[in-house]
Amino acid sequence: MNWIIGIGVGILIGYLLDREIYFYEGVHLGPRVQAWLYDRWSKKYDEGKRKSQLRDAEMLARPLLDLLKDIPEPFVLDFATGTGRLAYTLLSQPEFKGHIIALDLSQGMLEQAVAKMQGLDAGRGDPAPTGANIEFLRHIALPLPFADSTFDVVCCLEVLELFPNMDEPLAGLTRVLRPGGVLLSTRGTEESGRKAKVRSKADYGALLKKYGVDEFQITPWWKLFDRVIAIKNGTAATTVGVTAKRLSAVLRCGACGQTHWREGAGVMKCQNCGKELSVTKEGIVLN
Repeated sequence: MNWIIGIGVGILIGYLLDREIYFYEGVHLGPRVQAWLYDRWSKKYDEGKRKSQLRDAEMLARPLLDLLKDIPEPFVLDFATGTGRLAYTLLSQPEFKGHIIALDLSQGMLEQAVAKMQGLDAGRGDPAPTGANIEFLRHIALPLPFADSTFDVVCCLEVLELFPNMDEPLAGLTRVLRPGGVLLSTRGTEESGRKAKVRSKADYGALLKKYGVDEFQITPWWKLFDRVIAIKNGTAATTVGVTAKRLSAVLRCGACGQTHWREGAGVMKCQNCGKELSVTKEGIVLN
């Protein structure tokens, strides 16, 4: 009898673990386990998303560029960039002249993003490579290492549902977005199957308002997600957007909190306290 119970318990544990890993993507296992899982999935991550990416220029890049037409060089945070989906479609638009900080907890996913941007350069024979317009940061967990109102645009696609709750990431994302800035996010739909994580459109809107975003539009995107474009309350102090446009000018040192870095071969060093961050051969800063 005991062996039957043991088998039953083993099957149940296996089911729950499989569901946690492949359905909820390790959300309850902590960010370091999540990073390890995404590292393992990174090389094949895009295979299941080809169909949903067909309209990225129409649904992601074009609306952002329209909203940013008065900002010559917008500073963009692509939070949980993954394999660089948003960055890729933005940098594919010739009129985008801004700078992107692509942040993710997985070094493997960022390596795929770097390769994707290099492929974009090679495909169009651009003498001014996209590397001049994008930097990559591996950052494991919240809070975000940036000051208030650092970015003109903050993007977080298909990720809020993967947090234990949405309040913490939304509070951090809206904090680093300047007044009048654009928040591009997604709402998991009822068809996603993650019933415990789905917020109705009304509830999602209430959550945005809670964090200082009253103006927003929720638009059907693809089966599992709606696109949400929102404008943070307030107006920018300048019509040209934020002034700092490089990671070394905005990244807060984890040791002293300052933003004074010196960039060298394979390393970034805080000029205030001497803390060093490794930079991989792909150019990914490991925070």
